[in-house]
Amino acid sequence: MTGGLLPPYGEPAGDRVDDAAVLAAFLRDEPAAVWSPQFHMEGTALVAGGDRALGLRIGRRSFLVRVDLPGELVPARQAFQDALTAEGIGFLDGETLLAAPVAIQVLGLRTSLWDLWGADIDEAFADLRAAAAGDWDDLFPGGPPPVGGPPS
Repeated sequence: MTGGLLPPYGEPAGDRVDDAAVLAAFLRDEPAAVWSPQFHMEGTALVAGGDRALGLRIGRRSFLVRVDLPGELVPARQAFQDALTAEGIGFLDGETLLAAPVAIQVLGLRTSLWDLWGADIDEAFADLRAAAAGDWDDLFPGGPPPVGGPPS
């Protein structure tokens, strides 16, 4: 793996579909296990390029979109942003500071940059504050899933 997600993450499961179907399933929080050569879902995370976290669902219609991606994944980010826009979800805050604690809790990413996107600014910032504080009851009843690590 090149960085980002640690095992057991990084292995897509389910049916192979096109990129648009994966993005639609992620944005609509559909339980379908689908993947494409470019994208797959791991719980509340959208993964691009096999092992790079690209998006995080932090609320029903609130998302974080990763900014600091290598050049080859910029088209994947653009496709995700286009899909967000098509669903009525807009850009709200660039490189939002409260995203760092969320990325640490969910993905174990200590140095990553994220933009906040949402359908409603008040709802999105409330979702972001709750996620940063570790209040994951709506998304993860038992808290965010643990980030895997090397076998002990």
